Amino acid sequence: MSTSIADLIEESLSHRAVNHPYLRALSDGELPDTRWALTDFARHYYGYSLHFPRYLTTVISKLEIAAHRNSLLENLTEESGVYGEEEYAELAAVGIEREWIEGIPHPKLFQRFREAAGITTPYAQDDEAIELVCWRESFLGTLTYGSAAEALGSLGLGTENIVSTIYVPFVKALSRTNFAPRDAVFFPLHTAVDDHHQAALEEISLHFAALPSGKGDLRRGMIKALSLRSSFWDWMYERALACADEPRFALVS
Repeated sequence: MSTSIADLIEESLSHRAVNHPYLRALSDGELPDTRWALTDFARHYYGYSLHFPRYLTTVISKLEIAAHRNSLLENLTEESGVYGEEEYAELAAVGIEREWIEGIPHPKLFQRFREAAGITTPYAQDDEAIELVCWRESFLGTLTYGSAAEALGSLGLGTENIVSTIYVPFVKALSRTNFAPRDAVFFPLHTAVDDHHQAALEEISLHFAALPSGKGDLRRGMIKALSLRSSFWDWMYERALACADEPRFALVS
């Protein structure tokens, strides 16, 4: 990777959103009730992850170069559950069976995890927590109203660049529960296949980094996305620590 964005990549991976105490506690089994925390995460995170195809299409619409648009359209195809044979082989090597994921959009994989966590009521935006709504709407605002480079920095350097790292604590936490691997496949899938998404977005970022103000815009979008996610982790962590003591944090299906 060119040094023109290597410093941004390093900065994103050292950000609090990637090294948050919530993630460390999940990874190390230091929360009062790991199963409760995972169920709470399943309840609230869905309102963010459900819209990922929308995030991608918003950024694609800002790209003027056809090769860049086509590269992200491949990512969108994977989000819909379509993979190449080489990717199926890579996934099989880490224990992900083809039948678990083939033709299944990623939001539906997360919905499978929600159901396995015992969340059986249909998802309704009217029931969303304000903390989630603020994160999603602020993130979408950056993608929609920022420059192409800012939107790319937000979705690429500030999001896809960290996904394979931030989902590892969830994989570790899930390994200490009775979730079936098929039901929790959303997480190991993203620690593996998102490397392809990350590479595509980084390649496009190199183009923008060479333009006047491009690198600054990339960083601006990156920091916005990371800061928003860090705030969401703060809220998740507060809930996970207080679950045993605060009736208002009770899970209701």
